[in-house]
Amino acid sequence: MANKKLIVNSGMTLEQKNLGLLVCTGQELKVKLERQVAPHALSMLQLSILHSLASSPDGQLTVNELKAMMVDESPNVSRTLNKMEEAGFIIKLRSLDDQRVVHVSITKAGRKAHDAADEDLMAVTLGLSDKDQEQLYKILLKI
Repeated sequence: MANKKLIVNSGMTLEQKNLGLLVCTGQELKVKLERQVAPHALSMLQLSILHSLASSPDGQLTVNELKAMMVDESPNVSRTLNKMEEAGFIIKLRSLDDQRVVHVSITKAGRKAHDAADEDLMAVTLGLSDKDQEQLYKILLKI
């Protein structure tokens, strides 16, 4: 847990404090989410990939399409896909027309892991009232 009091009690400007608190809160939430998916032997990047594949019409995307759908840019997509293939969550097939293109498909095991991890993630809350949730959402859209 970040020591937010250091930021709150600092001599920083209000905007600097807000930025610092956003960074701390973001890091805390990231750790919380990672802990939720850890029992499923998935990283957040792997879950993001499975989510993209599961939401595609035929459960298949190219590596470039996957990268375009990612919220965060990650240089580790290829390495992560290799680990996911080894775990049986995906299948990678090189295009016969263009060897540079790799098609990635989600497997039944990948769907099962995705569904279970997503269910656990939905249990994570911010502990805010509906009114506060709406207010936070509007503020975050402005940033």
